[in-house]
Amino acid sequence: MKQQDLLYDQANSFGWISIILHWSTALAVLVLWYFGQSISYQPLAEIDARRSLHITIGLIAWLPLAGRIAWRIYGAYPRVKGQSESIHKFARFLHYLILGALTVMIVSGPVMAWALSRSNSIAEVALIFHSNAALLLTALVVLHVLGALKHLMFNDDETIARIFTPRKHVVNDTEPNE
Repeated sequence: MKQQDLLYDQANSFGWISIILHWSTALAVLVLWYFGQSISYQPLAEIDARRSLHITIGLIAWLPLAGRIAWRIYGAYPRVKGQSESIHKFARFLHYLILGALTVMIVSGPVMAWALSRSNSIAEVALIFHSNAALLLTALVVLHVLGALKHLMFNDDETIARIFTPRKHVVNDTEPNE
């Protein structure tokens, strides 16, 4: 594999771009989830400061999150060795649900922040979308982590390894086992 090939996804390997976007998105989502959840648990005098911190982090993370969504939608989608076509499609579907919930969050969050001082009704609708997308995203991330743990503990494949580093020796192992 050429050094440049390590940047981009291959048929059965994630490239460095996907790996970096995956982990930076995971970190951003965890940080934003923490600060978002903690807003309502703050003393009344500190709620605005905590909300402002959440909004600021969200604005900083917005472009990388949008880039992650676009990269996964328009990029290759590597297969796991020996994975059946139906399982591969199901995994892709769950990943697209994660990206969909993330998309709702990065659209509704700025709308809500903008509408807070302008329109209570728009802010309330955006809050409903943002909150429900956060719940869905939380559930989907838990499923995602459980799926990764399943691969780590019960499957004899390289699913976990390939999200940490691109595979250097790519062989034709994309044939599904039905």
